Amino acid sequence: MTGDTTTSMRVKVINAGRRSYLPSFSEVLDHRELIVLFVDRHIKSRYRQMALGIAWAILEPLFQLLLMSIVFGFLLRVNTNGYPYPVYVFAALIPWQHFTRTAMSVTGSLQDNLALISKVYFPRIILPIAAVAREMFDTTIQLSMLLILAAFYGYYPSLKLVLLAPVTLILISLAGAGLGLSAAAIVVRFRDLRPALTIALQGGMYLTPILYAASVVPQNLRFLYQLNPMYWGVETFRWLLIDQPLVWDWTLPVSLLLTAIMTVLGIVIFSFNERTTVDVL
Repeated sequence: MTGDTTTSMRVKVINAGRRSYLPSFSEVLDHRELIVLFVDRHIKSRYRQMALGIAWAILEPLFQLLLMSIVFGFLLRVNTNGYPYPVYVFAALIPWQHFTRTAMSVTGSLQDNLALISKVYFPRIILPIAAVAREMFDTTIQLSMLLILAAFYGYYPSLKLVLLAPVTLILISLAGAGLGLSAAAIVVRFRDLRPALTIALQGGMYLTPILYAASVVPQNLRFLYQLNPMYWGVETFRWLLIDQPLVWDWTLPVSLLLTAIMTVLGIVIFSFNERTTVDVL
């Protein structure tokens, strides 16, 4: 009887001194149910204590849109290439907010789960994956609001929107996750990085064509401007939703390459440091 029990048990030895540059994808698959559990737990805890609940996923960006439309669209008359300001800005605001929320959620994924990871072993990369998934949930809700707003102004979903919007969102998620993974491994040692990253992302919003049209950027600086991966994320969404012309040039593949490098680098940095995270925390 004792022999049967012993042979049926699986023993896993965790060697903190042995570091890997890549996560074990087989381990992630073995623990995939944890991703669903973490996403479900976070969504419920985020909205359960609020009277309006999940409606805040819509109300928050709508309030921002209202303020932006009044200040930049009505008072300052910012150029939007002739498109209605609310739908023009909202089409850019949603992908940008998805990027920033993903980056910040992944950044805090280790620090915010200290009590759990100090007691139970599971692949730490699951926490950033769950962070990306839960932000995708909020963004999906906001996209439904964007489609309603666009229809109000006469812009209806097209086949290219249905086919390419998910691909664009995945690429934006990878960019945000890459930034967040690199920061997550560092923020456990340097806590000041987290608020500093928040400030940097707030500044990045004004370096991305969200509140204004990209055409206002001087031509001699345009190529530097377009190396920003979120330039293409924002402009692609406008092209998909309101059919704003999108000029493809050499900066697009370079921007995609930068996104890929940032994502892979983030995974490597995160994986290399994850086993010593608890000791640092």
